[in-house]
Amino acid sequence: MTLAAISIATAEAGAGEIPDYELAQMAVRDRPKQGYEPIGYRFGPHFFFPSVGAGFRYDSNVFASPTAPRSDIALIISPALTITNAPRFEISTPTAFTYQFDLNADIYQFRTFDSENRADAQAKLKTRWELAHDMTLEGNFLAARKHDERGDTALPLDAREPILYSDLRAEGIFTKTFGRFGVEMNANVRRLDYEDVPTFTGAPLSQFARNGTIFSAHVKPFYEFSPGYRGFVRLRGNTRDYEGSGILNRDSNGYDIRGGLEFAVTPLISGSVEVGYLSQTYDNPLIAPFDGLSYAAKVQWLATPLMTVTLHAERSVAETVTPDFDARLDTIYGAQVDYELMRNVILFGGVKWKQEDYRGLSTRNDDVTQLSAGIDYFMNRHLKMTLQYQFQDRNSDLAIYDFDRHMVTFGVKAQY
Repeated sequence: MTLAAISIATAEAGAGEIPDYELAQMAVRDRPKQGYEPIGYRFGPHFFFPSVGAGFRYDSNVFASPTAPRSDIALIISPALTITNAPRFEISTPTAFTYQFDLNADIYQFRTFDSENRADAQAKLKTRWELAHDMTLEGNFLAARKHDERGDTALPLDAREPILYSDLRAEGIFTKTFGRFGVEMNANVRRLDYEDVPTFTGAPLSQFARNGTIFSAHVKPFYEFSPGYRGFVRLRGNTRDYEGSGILNRDSNGYDIRGGLEFAVTPLISGSVEVGYLSQTYDNPLIAPFDGLSYAAKVQWLATPLMTVTLHAERSVAETVTPDFDARLDTIYGAQVDYELMRNVILFGGVKWKQEDYRGLSTRNDDVTQLSAGIDYFMNRHLKMTLQYQFQDRNSDLAIYDFDRHMVTFGVKAQY
């Protein structure tokens, strides 16, 4: 096929075809903005949406240090490309197979501390097959090359530079309904590989113990007992296989059993709540097992046609490879508010609180508080400006992990 035979057309979605009452039932961030959505390119049944962002970020504590914080400014370049066979912003598509492929990168260049320069990139594919009117199969794949950021719990304090790692994920989800009954089956695998970095003294800092493969699967039978209300039970199991040995052996097996409810009380209030019991047992006999309450919740409330409030909470088991700490239990609570000041001006703000409960030779409990606020200004369908402020505070039982930082980011995104 020659280039002349390829039909190129715009992929402009029909946002104007969506009735106003349906737009009012969509979250502020999700609803299309007529006249400001990207146009894209069309090649046959495929749609391409390219974009590139550029901006500056001021960080008051680049190294997330508990004392003598040092500030810097970074230039951030963020190219991206989305490819799909369903126009963006469409509510549904009649095709039996849909996909979305996302490519994006973030390139950081610091003015003073070039040790923090880095480039992160990822590719993500989401697919969905409608095998029958009551049967679907979804596949999700991700390949990423990223860095642990300063202030991240997993980054060793003596690392001279952010640690590069690769993250590969694959997930399959099968859903079948039988009238009001149904079942969802999920299986996924994740592979993590970290590269060694030097310490501030120049000595090598090995990261091999963090390399590992995580397998997990769940079965979720459900029953829609009333329109807008679905009860379910989720049985999840996992196996975590890491390369560390001796005191760094973090291999484990666990399960999480929850019962819950998915609901849409009205078109303006929806969400899910699930509560249960979790257990994680480690191969290393020196590490005590985790047992206890498990839960997750998310509620979305369209308080007004112009304001969306989102609340979420979760409790789960995480890993740590620091020799003095064996495992970690995370508890998270958060809230986000999005407000459409004008059709092309979105105000947003949020708060997130996280408690990290470490188990091991030393007692450690960290409280992490994050605040954010900002504004998105859509100049036209090709340009968007964003101004955002972020505050992060970590308060730990061990003072060496304490820090706080202020970050201000201004950026412009060009899209087509």
